[in-house]
Parts: sequence; structure tokens; C-alpha cells
Amino acid sequence: MVKPFAAPSFVRTFGLVFLAIVVLSVADEFLARLETMETQIEASHFFNQALALMQQGDNAAAIGRIQDAIASERNNRSYLRTLAEAQLAAGDTAASESTLSQLLQSDSTDAHSNLILARVLEKEDRFDTAVVYYHRAIYGHWDQDQPINRMHARFELINLLAQRGDKEALLSELLPAREAAPHDAKTQIWLGQLFLQAGSATQAADLFRGIIHDDPMDAQAHAGLGEAEFARGDYRGADREFQTALRLAPGDAAIRQRLDLASELLALDPSLRGLTPDERFQRSLKLVQLTLDDARQCAGANPSPDLQPLLEKADGALKAKINAAHQSEAAESDLDLAEQLWQARRKDCKLLPDANSPLALVLARLAQ
Repeated sequence: MVKPFAAPSFVRTFGLVFLAIVVLSVADEFLARLETMETQIEASHFFNQALALMQQGDNAAAIGRIQDAIASERNNRSYLRTLAEAQLAAGDTAASESTLSQLLQSDSTDAHSNLILARVLEKEDRFDTAVVYYHRAIYGHWDQDQPINRMHARFELINLLAQRGDKEALLSELLPAREAAPHDAKTQIWLGQLFLQAGSATQAADLFRGIIHDDPMDAQAHAGLGEAEFARGDYRGADREFQTALRLAPGDAAIRQRLDLASELLALDPSLRGLTPDERFQRSLKLVQLTLDDARQCAGANPSPDLQPLLEKADGALKAKINAAHQSEAAESDLDLAEQLWQARRKDCKLLPDANSPLALVLARLAQ
């Protein structure tokens, strides 16, 4: 006789088997997570040791610890970036570039990796290529604080361009930097000084005026505006700003020196507005005298055939008796003579003139 199918017993057995499978699956997942957590903790331990070694300047030892961390957690991009930084700091630019290439192959928009690679390339004197990667860092993706990190990357590039004296490239980076930069006085003064270095006195003056508007007692801002006015040939404006800066910072020797130079130029420049014909004539004679003295001192006892006639002509101009009716005409002639003598002196003498002397600055202004 066939026994009837024991349904309750089968269901119970099936349920127990299913429950066992679930328990084993959960246990397996728990153990996997526990192993992963332990691996991450171990990697983090190695990584923190590496950071401490880097702070101590022991980058070679730090590289080993970071590699241990990467062996435990291979896909951690932060560990790989730090490895590249340690390799760079240790002087192994080739290894650093290789590490960064690995990172950028998987994500070319990784701004932080692009920034480190830019530093590697700059270290290797591959500056034009480094600029490309600086721009990728500026416009790439940052994991956090993107606006601030982009600004810092651009500031780093700006400092390098300033050190290299590349005015055109510097100005092209300063213009967007001005829009994104913080409006604190320190940053704005820094930007203003760099605009001066880049040859944009107008941009610099705008920045310094903005600082003064917010804080009229900022001596650095007044000194910066003085430099901007000086660069634009407004010696009166420069003198005024340097006086204000010195009043606010009476012990600043650099400001005192710039004020003295601006005052000398104010007393010498024959192109200033408001001069009487006699004042302009006397200044033109002064320029002839100064240029003649400089040329004679440089040429010595045997001036060239090109310079000698101009020396004699300058002597004659200084001795000539000019009445008031002819002072304007004589002033023009004397200024032209001073410029000719200056150019001949530059060709005749091996010793270059001081480009920042009052005489050189006034003659350069007149030649514009």
C-alpha cells in the first residue's frame, strides 16, 4: 500500500534548507565585508604612516608605506595620487609620471592628478606641456571644494609665469583669476602687483583703488596705486600716493625711495602740464646737462666720431643766451638734442645706463 505524500514534512525540510542557505549567504557576505573592512583598516594604517613620513621629509620611506597601502586596496585613487606626490618629492619624476598616467588613463578629467602631473612636467623643464596640464587641473573635476581648488591651481600657474617673466601669458591668466579671486586686501594687492608685472597698470590701478575705497588707511594699497600711476607716467599721481603711503607707514624705506624718485621726476620732466615756457626751457637745459655729463663719463677721453659732434653741440646749447621770446623753440631743440645724445651714448658706451634713473625714465617718456 502506497503511503500518502507527507506535505508538511517536505515543506518543513525545504524551509530549513532555504533558511540554511540564507544564513550561509548572510554569513558569507558578513565575512566578506569584515575582510574588506579589515583590509581597508590595514591600508589606512599604512597610508597614515606614509603621510607622517612625508611630513618628516622621508619621502623614500613613505613610498614603501603607500605601496603597502595600495597592495591592500588597489583601486584607491587617493593612495595613487599621494604615491605620485611622494615620488615627485623624492626626485623620481619618471616614476611619478608613470603613476599619474595610470590614473589619467582611467579618468582624464581627474583635476588633482592633472595638477600633480603639471608639477612633474615643470620640474622636468617641460613648461609648455606643464601649462596644458595646469589648465586641465583648472577646468577638470575635483572631488571636493571645486571652486577653491580650481582657483589655487590657477594661482600656482600664475606664480610660475611671474617667475619666468612671461608677461603675455601672465596677463591671460590674471584676467580670469581676478574674477574668481577672494576680495580680501591681501589677495587683491597680490593680484595688483602681478598686473603691474604683466604690464597692465590700468588693471592694477583699478584693484588698488578698490582696496582704498574699502580701507583708506591701507598703506600697501596706496603704494601699489603709486606704482600704477608711476608706470602710466603720471608722476604727480604717483607722488601723491607715495606721500600718503609713507604717512601711513613712516618707517617703510622702500616707499620712501619710490617717493624720492617720483619727486625727482616731477622736478625734471619738461612734459608736465602747467609749466611756464621758462620752466620748460630750464628743464630742457637740465636734461641736456645731465645727458652730457653721463655721455662724457661713459665715453672718457676718446669719444667716437658719432658722439663727439653731439658733445660739442650740447656744450654750445648750454652756453647759448636765449631770450624769453625764443625759449619755447630752444626747449624743443634742446630736448631733441638730449634724445640724440642719449641714443649715441647708448651705442658708444659699453656700460649700459641705469634704466630706472630719473634721466633714463624722463627720456624714455619723451621718446614715446
